[in-house]
Amino acid sequence: MFQANIVHSLLRGLDPIHQKSISLTPGQIFNGKILKLYPGQLASLQLGGLTLTAKLEAALTVGSRYWFQVQPGEGLPVLKVLEGSTQNEKPRGRESENILRQLGLSYSKQSEMLVKYLAKEEIPFTRAHVIRGAETLQNVGMVNEKGLSIIKLLVERNLPITPATFSAMNSVITGQGLVNQLQELSTLIQPLQGKEPLLQQFQQLLQSILNEANVKVDRHQILDTLKTFLTENATDTQQRQSQVELQKLGVIDKQSPEQLLANVKVEVTRTPADQLKQIWPTLTKAEVQLSLNKGEVGELLSKIVLEKGVNGERTIQQLLTLFSSSIVKNSENLVFPQSEDSLGKQLVSLINRIGYQHERDAQQFLQQRSENSETFLMQLKALLVKTQQQVQMPPSIQDKVESILNRITGQQLLSVNQEGPITNHAVMVPLKLLGGNSDLTIQWEGKKENDGKLNPDHCRILFYLNLANLKETIIDVQIQNRVVSLHVINEQQKPAQLINALQPYLTRALNDLNYQLTSVKWTNPIQSSKSHYHNGSITPVNKYYQSQRPYQGVDIRI
Repeated sequence: MFQANIVHSLLRGLDPIHQKSISLTPGQIFNGKILKLYPGQLASLQLGGLTLTAKLEAALTVGSRYWFQVQPGEGLPVLKVLEGSTQNEKPRGRESENILRQLGLSYSKQSEMLVKYLAKEEIPFTRAHVIRGAETLQNVGMVNEKGLSIIKLLVERNLPITPATFSAMNSVITGQGLVNQLQELSTLIQPLQGKEPLLQQFQQLLQSILNEANVKVDRHQILDTLKTFLTENATDTQQRQSQVELQKLGVIDKQSPEQLLANVKVEVTRTPADQLKQIWPTLTKAEVQLSLNKGEVGELLSKIVLEKGVNGERTIQQLLTLFSSSIVKNSENLVFPQSEDSLGKQLVSLINRIGYQHERDAQQFLQQRSENSETFLMQLKALLVKTQQQVQMPPSIQDKVESILNRITGQQLLSVNQEGPITNHAVMVPLKLLGGNSDLTIQWEGKKENDGKLNPDHCRILFYLNLANLKETIIDVQIQNRVVSLHVINEQQKPAQLINALQPYLTRALNDLNYQLTSVKWTNPIQSSKSHYHNGSITPVNKYYQSQRPYQGVDIRI
């Protein structure tokens, strides 16, 4: 549901107030509408959702649409009205043929379709855009609405129009998630890795990335979830939610609180006193057993102190051994962070290992064989390119390698957008959350400081996730003067109790980073303005992300 939303947001940025400006360059052609005429030969011209103020040097009619071409020169942009371009409706076929003739281009079906589509979308384009766009549509075999919408994206971002960039953008829009593709590729390579050293190296990298994609579990979260599950005064809803969470973590199977407590009593009886002392340093074994028999589980678990680092991890692991008869095989989820900022380091490491800066790193690698050469050679994109060039692979593996390569390249094409002092960055990271796969797309926008970093006191961050139960989710984080407001957009009913249970941890974690959480809001997407894919093309997305204030004051001459 949100895939087109993600792409549109990457193109437009996150600023909900200020409409983006438009840059007109000589040679560009576009179809615009005259909205109003003013004294002094001034007029309002509509183009791509913007209202431009134009100085007229030609006789034009209000309400009519015209084809304009940007002329070379300095100062205010000068627009020339193309001959025979007056029309009262959207561009028709004969108008497109006329434009092709004036551009000196021969007629073709794909050229006509592209001109009509870009005109309808009010996207300025050049003669080169039409030539390369038509050729690309023909080469990739997508002379249809979907193909036209992808060409439009490339034109909007001023990206090269080639079959490679087309395939890369198409992969981001409609392709399978990266983490799923990496798992599938690993499965395909497994039987062949012994026959080819490069494939063996590739398989090791894939497994390393997939292992690192496991989101580490907060040990305090496990402890508090156990308290809720085993405490008698918890509501039925709270116990059900905590049971589901413990099952996902691999701590329990399908036991009721009573069954789990009975198992723990047996395990405590079997466990030597010195081992229990490592979990409850201030209690004897007899005191632990007495608390369990009295049903004072919550109080007993509250006496466990989880230190930071290895000691805290050891304590929680020893506690979980008391549930040994109940632990399921999904134990790979129980990976604990070694430090408070480990998730951030984990994401940075994944971004580097995927190779989103592959081309820059490749240039540095060729210029100087530094100590980082080995790191570059073990990036996913570098190995994908190398494997594609040097290894004869079955078609199924070749297709999967090409698909992943396109996915990474497409994300690179959409990764950075600059609008004046505001910079918009985006990146996609493969993650495994509690055993489920989910690509996390992070987009953040803010003003760059002198050191090239975004100002952390004033910025906006969006997280796009597809979760096992909540499904497609957007988390909008807005930061002003280190005050944080959080907005979750999801189609599901608001899990109020779960939010209330987890919000104190979020508040504490933000306080540790010198941020203040003021609100957590949960809303459903507006049904009438959802993003969707219509006839294979990208249509306007949720108005939540679209600018509502028209841009004023761009002066041009016609």
